[in-house]
Amino acid sequence: MSTVEPGTDRLLVAELVGLLNDAEHYDGPGSTPDSRLAYLDRRASLLYRLVDALGDESSRYLAQDAEDRAEDVRARADALARECGDPPPAPRQLQ
Repeated sequence: MSTVEPGTDRLLVAELVGLLNDAEHYDGPGSTPDSRLAYLDRRASLLYRLVDALGDESSRYLAQDAEDRAEDVRARADALARECGDPPPAPRQLQ
């Protein structure tokens, strides 16, 4: 897969599979705004790690786009919470 350690490759693949599984439940029953924000944060983080592991700088824009989208959704959720008097969204989960 790449020039990184084989164990790292397996971990990235396992995280990718988990992320794809979570995508199926993104808007499903039981999903919450916080769980959707956590998913978007995980997606951006994993994309950055995949780009770093593969050394494919031409794909870094995909990771940046995912991070920008996550930040946009978080800002909108925060604004809506303030408007409605609800608690703010959970803090960003960095990996």
